Amino acid sequence: MKNFWTMIILAGLMALVSVMPAAAQDVVTGVKGFDVSFTAPMAFYAADTKLPAGSYHITQGARPGVLLVKSDKGKYEAQVPFEAGASRKRVRNIEVSFNKYGNDEFLNSISAEDVVHTSWILKIKPSARELAAAKTAAAVPHKVSGVYIRK
Repeated sequence: MKNFWTMIILAGLMALVSVMPAAAQDVVTGVKGFDVSFTAPMAFYAADTKLPAGSYHITQGARPGVLLVKSDKGKYEAQVPFEAGASRKRVRNIEVSFNKYGNDEFLNSISAEDVVHTSWILKIKPSARELAAAKTAAAVPHKVSGVYIRK
């Protein structure tokens, strides 16, 4: 009987450990309602797509590791690959950061806090266009405020 209960406890612990990564992704960028809204006062590149100034939403894309940047009116959109990482300092407000090279702005990252108060940085992978721009000019970073839309 003692072996039976030991096996039940071990099976429960294994089940818990196996679902933790999936739960973490749902909290940060999962399909369960990740939606950040922001207003870009300038045109910018999201991956290799140039988007005009305006209001945008960033949501989970169709594939893991991809975010969808879509204008509020639905006319413009781009899919951008990203990597999620924990932030070293607590993020109290949503921040959407950009890098400016010459006259071109590129979406760089989204800093957010999840429901368990863990701060995350969703770092956008640089596109070929951004890598080429980085060779000709130094990046000038800046941020705009965003809002986490709860669903």
